[in-house]
Amino acid sequence: MKSFTKVIAIVCLMSFVTIQAQAQAQEEKKLVTGNSFNIMIPQGDLANTYSHGFGMYANIDYNFNKFLAARFDFGWNDLSGDETSYVDPDGTIHVNHPNMSVWEFTGGLRAKVSIFYVEARGGYFTGLKSWGYVPAAGIRIGKFDIQGNYTIAGDNQWASARVAYYWGK
Repeated sequence: MKSFTKVIAIVCLMSFVTIQAQAQAQEEKKLVTGNSFNIMIPQGDLANTYSHGFGMYANIDYNFNKFLAARFDFGWNDLSGDETSYVDPDGTIHVNHPNMSVWEFTGGLRAKVSIFYVEARGGYFTGLKSWGYVPAAGIRIGKFDIQGNYTIAGDNQWASARVAYYWGK
């Protein structure tokens, strides 16, 4: 129940941030905001502890022209691992269920050609206490965006598939 309450609070916070930015976007048509959800697959050493994850984001795009945009993401990721247990010599059973929250603050540039784009973002990842970068590619059709990306933050890496909805056009 505690995790569910945390997820609801985060969704409300991100929606508030997105709605506030969208209110400003009514005056500035170059600014577009959205929300996205992603599925994470840990890679490398991170995969030894965590098996999967998900994330929720507030996304802000500032379009310089029809080919180039500045990108800013503010998001929360939750990584979880498989439950393991072990027994102490005294007979005490210990259950371990690894879980880690990572807040992401990234910004970068997106280059668009038709509905296809590539982007590169860099930023800070709490929980990992590390700076990192995120190369990505995707397709944006109208207000919907589907993206694949690969996050490298210090020694930690994960692949993600993201689906976003942009509130403005």
